Amino acid sequence: MNILKLRILVLIDKFHKATEVAETLQIKQPTVSFHMKSLEKEMGATLFSLQQGRIMLTEAGKKMLPYAKQILSLEQDARQAVDELTEQSQGQLHLGAESISGMYLLPAIVAEFAQQYPKCRIQLEIQSPDVIKQLLKEGDIDFAFLDDRESLLENTVAKPVASDQVGIIRAASAKTSKSLDINGTDTLDKHMWVKYSGASVVDSYSSLVSSHLEINSWEVVKQVVGGGEALAFFPACGIRSEDHTALSVEWLPYPEADSNKSHYQINMVYSQDMHMSKMQQAFLDFIRRGEMRIS
Repeated sequence: MNILKLRILVLIDKFHKATEVAETLQIKQPTVSFHMKSLEKEMGATLFSLQQGRIMLTEAGKKMLPYAKQILSLEQDARQAVDELTEQSQGQLHLGAESISGMYLLPAIVAEFAQQYPKCRIQLEIQSPDVIKQLLKEGDIDFAFLDDRESLLENTVAKPVASDQVGIIRAASAKTSKSLDINGTDTLDKHMWVKYSGASVVDSYSSLVSSHLEINSWEVVKQVVGGGEALAFFPACGIRSEDHTALSVEWLPYPEADSNKSHYQINMVYSQDMHMSKMQQAFLDFIRRGEMRIS
């Protein structure tokens, strides 16, 4: 008797059709039928009966069902115990983030977590929001960090981690050739604009202006603005995370925007069906213990 046969017995009781059992187990329907007959032969009893096109458990099958479920549960417990033992000696954590949280939020979080769990091997993938969501969907990352304007995948949980605001940056010297009236519409018309070219929560603001230069690095955007007369829409966290004694740019709120719209949250997203290892649970607990950052 093997685990697959017992799993088939349990799934037949759930679906009553061999085709649906085969689809769930990702095997062929004849294979399901073969194992059903094999299990009956091993047990020396008829376990299944066909009734009006549905496969039902016989009295013998019903007697066997709770034992099959118990064995499957024990098998899962055994796998978990072995996995946890392996992870204790070499834990791994796979994180994914869109550009803003990956650049300005996660470095401090990862550094603090790594101090508490020095044996944990942490991998951080920084990509566009769509790529991060696909990686999460395929199980290639454990936790995704996305802003709250991104639609959630099915069967996922979002935990708020930080709050932030979109504003405008200009050179800290403020010696631009044109005065900056952030309370008037001329902000959009009379200045040179630099735009971050990747997908981000800032897109809805950057689309209000005609950009003269597009760059796929937040830090380079900041350097260009800090070294000249250009302006850029920019997340506040990208400025507040710096050493304030060495700021090359000044961040200003954008009053033309609805204050509720200019604020956003960064969420940690993960699958609600995720079977967490000890290291993954430790990271989730670590995030839960932390106060809302950046706000």
